[in-house]
Amino acid sequence: MKIKRNSKLDALKAEASIVVAKGTCPTCGTKLYRNLSLTGWWQCGHYGSPGFQKEAGPHCDWQAFTE
Repeated sequence: MKIKRNSKLDALKAEASIVVAKGTCPTCGTKLYRNLSLTGWWQCGHYGSPGFQKEAGPHCDWQAFTE
């Protein structure tokens, strides 16, 4: 049986991979970090509440999956 791939999902993952290769958030320019909770999950360093961010600063909600 052949599995049908979702081309929209593939396009989003490809776009996210390009952003991750650059290493900076497309929204605020902060360094990106991999969240090891799920495979391929990347987040902006300013993602999350103050005190839980990888880099202290104004909140940014950019995150994406590459896998």
